[in-house]
Amino acid sequence: MAIFEKKKKEMTLQEVTNLLEQLRLPTALVFTPLNLQSEKKKFFNSDTYEPHFKYRIVKNDNDNILDKLSKVEVISDVDPRISQFYIDLIASKEQANDLMNVVGNNEKVTEISKERFGMPSDILFRNAARVLRGVVKNYNLTKSSGRSKDLLGYDEIVKVFDGVFNELGLNGWEVYRSINISKNGIKVGVKRKQVLVNSAIQRSKFKLKKSIVHEVGTHVLRSVNGKNTGFTALGNANLVTYLDVEEGLATWNENEMNLLTESGLKKKAALTYAIKIGEKMSFRELYNALLGSLPKYSAFDVAYRVKRGLSDTSKPGIYAKDIVYFRGFRRVLKRLGDDKSLYPLLYAGKIDFKQCNWVREGLIPKAKIVPSKEMWNKVFKKVGI
Repeated sequence: MAIFEKKKKEMTLQEVTNLLEQLRLPTALVFTPLNLQSEKKKFFNSDTYEPHFKYRIVKNDNDNILDKLSKVEVISDVDPRISQFYIDLIASKEQANDLMNVVGNNEKVTEISKERFGMPSDILFRNAARVLRGVVKNYNLTKSSGRSKDLLGYDEIVKVFDGVFNELGLNGWEVYRSINISKNGIKVGVKRKQVLVNSAIQRSKFKLKKSIVHEVGTHVLRSVNGKNTGFTALGNANLVTYLDVEEGLATWNENEMNLLTESGLKKKAALTYAIKIGEKMSFRELYNALLGSLPKYSAFDVAYRVKRGLSDTSKPGIYAKDIVYFRGFRRVLKRLGDDKSLYPLLYAGKIDFKQCNWVREGLIPKAKIVPSKEMWNKVFKKVGI
């Protein structure tokens, strides 16, 4: 029996990787209400209605997989730092699974998401409030958002992405028509090497550039480089701490390419603001509070983002995940402002600032593809945007 237990406490990297890849954790899909559009319509047809969201159940074998992984204390064939990273990752996946399984339970979604993502500090909240009232001079924002007559449709957008993939040498990547993402939405699916695009999309060249820099220039490139390290987890979503850098770097890249507008930054700040004030508010109360700085449909979208996962939104509760956008941007802005040499290190994979030392010390290889202004200008010219 002792020998059996010892085996369970120690696994190779390949054994752990195989088990991790069997997990199904589509939290974004599960947390998207099945009746979102009908509830949104009811909301805007009334001055008092509070949405009641319904959610899908995704069948999986996560509990059995996590039961095996939970006994692991050491990854036997890697550096101790990598071993500890994977042990921490197993715990993080357990928490993500717990969060997915309590969808619709206001109290549990609030409790787990606050523990997982944290809540806005007083300083972060004050800075979010300043952005919402238009104090943005320190962010070097662009005033142009492109002209509506530049609108491109789905087929044109596919051609642009195909050209970008070709220019960057991203073999195997493709655009996939998706009905499971928001209207006009673009999202990366790193496991299947896909950029998911809403089939009815219409997007200006300006906004398409912004999406490419954000999605491909950050999420895809960090994934591709991460998979090249030999540690699969560095190419996929991993520890919660990577998320601030992931989303913060994406916004930093937009800013660097003169693609971040005041309205874009306001949306990120509003998410943080809403998480801070909205836990005890109903959906309607939070929406009304946001109308002071956002148009009505933007106010609804922000209220929804921080109330998704809840069922009866007339009752208290919050989903804290979207704090990572504004908090992450400010963190990346400060760190790269202090030390720009961190930028290429961050592209070694889906890592956070602490793991930049892994690159410096040779624990993981340097990134093969690191974007730059010059690279993007050349690519955009070649693909016609």
